[in-house]
Amino acid sequence: MKTVTGPDEPPVTADALRTGRRRMTRAAREQQLLDLAEELFLANGYERTTIEDIARAAGVTRPVVYEHYGSKEGILLACVRRARRQFDSDLMKAVAGTDDPLEQLRRGADAYYRLLERDPRRWQLLFGPGGVVSSALGEELTRERFRTVNLLADLFEAHLPGHDQQQVDAFAHASSGSAEQLGHWWLAHPDISREQVARYFVDNVWASFQALRQQTRTANVQASSSGLA
Repeated sequence: MKTVTGPDEPPVTADALRTGRRRMTRAAREQQLLDLAEELFLANGYERTTIEDIARAAGVTRPVVYEHYGSKEGILLACVRRARRQFDSDLMKAVAGTDDPLEQLRRGADAYYRLLERDPRRWQLLFGPGGVVSSALGEELTRERFRTVNLLADLFEAHLPGHDQQQVDAFAHASSGSAEQLGHWWLAHPDISREQVARYFVDNVWASFQALRQQTRTANVQASSSGLA
């Protein structure tokens, strides 16, 4: 059968041209499925979205969706991983270029709440309560959140020489939870500016960070005085 091709494009059959459909590369199909699944999850909720819905939106059969992602849980996890990778990248870019912990905190808060302001529905995919999911999927989603929190812990501990690792991890989780809850509060109070919400977060977390830093310094001095350092 005669085909029509373009530079670096997969072949397009004459039948595909007549019907308006064309073959897609595997990578392009995966991205298409993720885009459509994410929209359906956000619009209708995870529980009310089916593999058939995703397949119909993409113009493919259900086996095609299963081939790429295995299950509805698999495609939700892929959506969350993609969104989190982008957020984590944006966060690290935001804090790059300064070693000042307060400035890093301000830039990180700005990046976080810009995400919420720009796309509240996608933020809900990352930080919302979500639908009813299996325990296995819930564990995977929790691990994805913890990867982001680990980035925060790495940023904090760089300014806490001689720190207690467990305490820094706990502080990172508490800070992440504070940012998330403040985000939900902001959604209920949309009249408040993004800048103000970010300031609320920074003011609260910075005060706690200063206390933790002083506590770490005191512990280091005491350990040195007792000959334990």
